[in-house]
Amino acid sequence: MVTLALTLLLALAPQSPPPTATTDLRAELARTVDLPTREQRHKAVDELLTKSRDVAQWTAACASFGTFAPLEPGPSRQTIELQVLDQIERTELFLFVPKSYDPSKPAPLLLWGHGAGGTGAREYLQWEQLAEQLGMLVLAPTAFDTQPGYHFAPRERANALAALRWARRHANIDENAIFVGGWSQGGHQAWDLALRYPDLWAGVLPVVGGPRAEMGVKNNLRFVENVVGLPIRDLQGSRDDAKLLMNLRLAFARLQRFGHKDAQLVEFKDRAHDADLTAVDWVAFFAKRRAAKPGRVVRVAAEPGEARAAWLEISKVAAQVVVDGPLVVNPAAWNALDEAGQRAHALDKLGDMTARLVVTDRGHGQFTAEGKHVQAFVLWLAKDQLGKDGAVEVRWQSKLTKGRVVPDAAVLLRDFVERFDRTRLPVARMLVP
Repeated sequence: MVTLALTLLLALAPQSPPPTATTDLRAELARTVDLPTREQRHKAVDELLTKSRDVAQWTAACASFGTFAPLEPGPSRQTIELQVLDQIERTELFLFVPKSYDPSKPAPLLLWGHGAGGTGAREYLQWEQLAEQLGMLVLAPTAFDTQPGYHFAPRERANALAALRWARRHANIDENAIFVGGWSQGGHQAWDLALRYPDLWAGVLPVVGGPRAEMGVKNNLRFVENVVGLPIRDLQGSRDDAKLLMNLRLAFARLQRFGHKDAQLVEFKDRAHDADLTAVDWVAFFAKRRAAKPGRVVRVAAEPGEARAAWLEISKVAAQVVVDGPLVVNPAAWNALDEAGQRAHALDKLGDMTARLVVTDRGHGQFTAEGKHVQAFVLWLAKDQLGKDGAVEVRWQSKLTKGRVVPDAAVLLRDFVERFDRTRLPVARMLVP
C-alpha cells in the first residue's frame, strides 16, 4: 500500500522537462557557433531548425549558452588559427587570467592593443594589479601585420574581432562588460573598433592613439556619433603629433556637440607620445556596463558590413552614401581655413556622404525613427519589444509603418551564431518600410 501510494503521488506530481533537453540544444548550438565561416554556421542553423523550432526552448539554450573549463591563473601564450575574413591567420594571443576567475560566472574582459613594433607578450603587466582586483581578463593579441603601425584596414579589425571571438568561447566573458583599449598603434585600433562596432563595448580607453580624419577609406571620424553613448577615457600627450591632436580634439568637440556626457580627453602638457595611466579612476571606469537593450540606438555608416548596432541595422542607403569619393569644397573658403578648420569642414562634408539613422523604442512595439540617406532598415526585436500579438509600429519620415511579426527560431539562431550574445536575443525582424 505504501509503495502504491508513493507511485500515485509521483505520477500526480508536476513533471519537469527532461534535464538533458536544454543541455542537448546548447551542445548543438556550441558546435554551430564554432564553425569557422558564416556560410557554414547558417547552413548548420538550417539543420538545427529541423530538430526544433520552439522559440522558448532555443531562447533558453541561448541565454544559458557556454560551458567553460577552469583556466590557469596568470599570463598564457597561445598561437591560434583564426578565421579572418576569407583566410586563416595564425595569431599569437596572450591572455591574462586573474586568480579569482570562476568559469561559472561571467567576467569582464579588456581587449588591449600593443604599440608599433611590439607584441602582446607583456601588455598585461600594466593592468595586472587592477585585473586581479576586479576579476578582469586581459586579452592582448600580437598584430599580424609585418609592417609596424596601424593601417585602419578591414583585415586588422577582423583579426582583432576574431581574437575576441576566440576568447569569448574559451572563457566565460560578460558580453556587457567588454572594454577595448590600446597604446599608440593599439590606441588607433581601439578608436577604429569603437567607431565601427560601438555596440560591442562597455567602454573604450585609447592611449596616445586616435581616429583618422583624412579623406579615403581609412577615415573613421565620420562615424563619431556612433560612440555618443559609449564611455571614453582617452589619454594623450599634448606634445605629440599635431595631426593626431587635431583629430582627437575635433572628435571630442563633436561628441560634446552631440551631448555625450561620459567622454574625457585627458591631455598631459609636458608629454609627447606618452601618458600617465594613473590619471584615471579605472575602478570606476571598469564598473561601467553596456546597455543590453538600449532604448535609443544611433547608427552612422557608409560600409554595408558596418550597418548594425544593437537591435538596429541599416539595410539600404541612398546613392549619396559613398565609402570613398572626392570631397567637393569651395576653394576660396577652404584656403581661408587653417588645418584644424579644414578638417572640421571636411567632416561636415563627409556627413553629406554618410547614412545616419536614430531609432527610439517607445515601448509596447512602438518606435520612432529619424535620419538621412537611409532608404530601409531592419529592427532585430526581442520578445519584450513587441506589442500585443507581435504588433510593431514605426513612425519614420512622417509615415507610419505597421506590421505584425511572429517570433521565429530562425531569426534568433542566425543572429546568435554570429554574436552569441546571451543578453541580446532577438526573435523577430521587422523591415521598414
